[in-house]
Amino acid sequence: MEVPIHRKIALWIFHHLLWDPAGAGPEGFWRALWAMRKLLIALAGSAALDWMEWVEHHPPEMAIVVVIHFVFVLAAIGLVVYVWQSVMRSRTSLSK
Repeated sequence: MEVPIHRKIALWIFHHLLWDPAGAGPEGFWRALWAMRKLLIALAGSAALDWMEWVEHHPPEMAIVVVIHFVFVLAAIGLVVYVWQSVMRSRTSLSK
């Protein structure tokens, strides 16, 4: 049975953006930090963008701006991960 496309997208986002333990230690807190590194980078990137715009917006507007920045930075990280994986796949297929 074929998996629906929205399910494939959700699984890819979870396994490659939100929780990617590849290269991590065996167990514990440091493994969890390593697995969530892309999510933490997205939080730091959106926080940097929000810091620059804090003065320009009122608190209700700022909540929307925070969410938009987080989604934008996470999407940018997802695009970089996807391109990196496709380049690595094409290199391995060329070397065979």
